[in-house]
Amino acid sequence: MLSSDRGRRRPRHRLGPAVIVAIAGALLLSACTMQPVYGPGAAGGSVAKTLRSIDIEPADTRVAQEVRNKLIFQLAGGAAVVDPQYRMKLRTTTAESALGITREGSAPVYSVTVTVSYTLIENSTGEIVMRETSRGTASYDQYSQNFANIRAKLDAENRAAAQVADEIRIRVAAATAVGL
Repeated sequence: MLSSDRGRRRPRHRLGPAVIVAIAGALLLSACTMQPVYGPGAAGGSVAKTLRSIDIEPADTRVAQEVRNKLIFQLAGGAAVVDPQYRMKLRTTTAESALGITREGSAPVYSVTVTVSYTLIENSTGEIVMRETSRGTASYDQYSQNFANIRAKLDAENRAAAQVADEIRIRVAAATAVGL
């Protein structure tokens, strides 16, 4: 405390309104019905069980196969689907673009975008349960060595495919948690 502050009265801080707002917020949040995505659902089923019952159709390109493999591992732990309740169709496209141009007219950095349009179909009814698109992007540097450039592009495609597979798994799990 400074010597010039001795004669002054200190202002009293009122905590009343702040305390009331905090208590009201706590009461509102206590009414929230959050549940874990992978826990048992309201109807007794589990999201993990539903994810294990999704059969993913075969792929036609290397990148599509990479997305499919990652999804199979993420949804079912790599196990074969015994009695599929759903089937998933994947349509995968890949695009590459240069991100910069040097004075010599070459691009030192490239970006790979993997786009997957997927459809989740219920096997018993043939009804489309979910239809969405996911994108993943990864970049790579290009050098004067041809093999290094090919390997860097493959690695970028694999990273982008992993991003897409993660996003698809999360979206399907969230849709399953609320009842597809």
